[in-house]
Amino acid sequence: MYKNHPKGLFVLFFTEMWERFGFYTVLSIFVLYLIENFHWDPATVGNIYGIFVGTTFFLPLVGGWIADRFLGYGRTILIGLCTMAVGYALLATPTREPWLLFLALVVISSGTGLYKANIYVLVGNLYTGSAASLKDAAFTIFYMGINLGAFLGPIAASSIKNFMIGTYHLPLAEAYNAGFGAASVGMLIAITIFLSFRRHHKMADYRVAARGAGEGVEADIPKSEEKERLLSLLVVFASIIFFWMAYYQNGYTLTLFAKTYTASHVGRFTYLLFDPVSLLALLAVLLAVSAAIRKTSTGKSRIIGGIVALAALAVMVFKAAGFPESNPISPESFQVFNPLFIIFLTPVMIWMFGYMGKHSKEPSSPGKMAIGMNLEALSFILMIIASIGLPRLAAAGSGFLPVSPYWLISSYFVITVSELFLSPIGLSFVSKVAPPRLKGAMMGGWFAAQALGSYLSGFVGRFFARWELWEFFFLLVITSLFSAFIVVVSLKRLKKVSGA
Repeated sequence: MYKNHPKGLFVLFFTEMWERFGFYTVLSIFVLYLIENFHWDPATVGNIYGIFVGTTFFLPLVGGWIADRFLGYGRTILIGLCTMAVGYALLATPTREPWLLFLALVVISSGTGLYKANIYVLVGNLYTGSAASLKDAAFTIFYMGINLGAFLGPIAASSIKNFMIGTYHLPLAEAYNAGFGAASVGMLIAITIFLSFRRHHKMADYRVAARGAGEGVEADIPKSEEKERLLSLLVVFASIIFFWMAYYQNGYTLTLFAKTYTASHVGRFTYLLFDPVSLLALLAVLLAVSAAIRKTSTGKSRIIGGIVALAALAVMVFKAAGFPESNPISPESFQVFNPLFIIFLTPVMIWMFGYMGKHSKEPSSPGKMAIGMNLEALSFILMIIASIGLPRLAAAGSGFLPVSPYWLISSYFVITVSELFLSPIGLSFVSKVAPPRLKGAMMGGWFAAQALGSYLSGFVGRFFARWELWEFFFLLVITSLFSAFIVVVSLKRLKKVSGA
């Protein structure tokens, strides 16, 4: 899985892991914090959530342009990380003043804008010449780093919240502030890694516009071909808007579903999926098993993997034996499942695509994206089934039976598979197709489309409180299928420009 990849990939992997740790630490408790600290209604919170997440994904369009034209990718990334560290520190400051909250969000969004697109450009620039065939796999590995941070972030947020309340008896809102402080620490770790191992990725920090076609690793292309590539990218950007609009319900309406409709107490074995120590043990089991079954594994590595897996399983059994019959779970705890599944499924997907490729059956990159969009529709079909018999949010009281948490967990599993078909593959597609002189801007274009989708997630999410639950989730099924339709009707063009 990791063979033949440059060391720079893993430096950027861990930089991104800690940056995403900070972001998802914040995102897992952001909606809950706004409700608890400012007592805003769900519609207001949804608008703020949508604008914040949308802005963090729109501004990379500007950050990519700045890197393309002026600062270069490495310098822009570093400035972005430092800016985010300041923003998270501001967010960690207890306050009842909305202006300080909004200042923090502006600073965080600005830092993310400078950072986000440009680190993906560095990843793509590591793979030129004969190494270009590894680009899809590289982005999939890199994507696992994103989700390792996204897995650890909600665990940290929930653990810090519980510790601050249990040990220091802080109000709930201030306990959330402490979680935001952990996000700032994550940025400092990311900065340290990026600077300390710069020698492994500095060769990827090149710009065709700055070095000239003769000196650059990639020559510029004719205007006619550039136009064809840009039109194809616009088709992809238009399609993913609807994918992300549905996807980002996980931080908004699915969190509200977890808070309102899902059982707040679970049995001891189900609680293994929510206890931080048990979750880390489960992650160790999954990674050990994944390493042991890999074709390139040696007998020694398989033995070590087996020992690690057995030790982690023993920890889980020991923990389960000590749990009471009924255990409370927090709504933010559900945020760990998407990244947990990605960490586990990434090696599986790489193996699967590799196997299909050897037998000439691997779908093209645009084909994979269309599959992902259809799978997203399936994840919300599960939520329609889970919602049968539940009252709408505006009328939700105590007169209904909460649903099993496994409905949400199952939905997260399917949407995770859909994400792996779409997001890392789409990022690799942009890296391949973007004109060399516009790489940063086009990678920013991907995130701008993601931004519009995330903003619309907040806009559409307001109907969660007004409609019947099944009606709301059915809307997301339709929009996911529409995104797939856009890709399918343009498949021939997209395959042509990507060389598939």
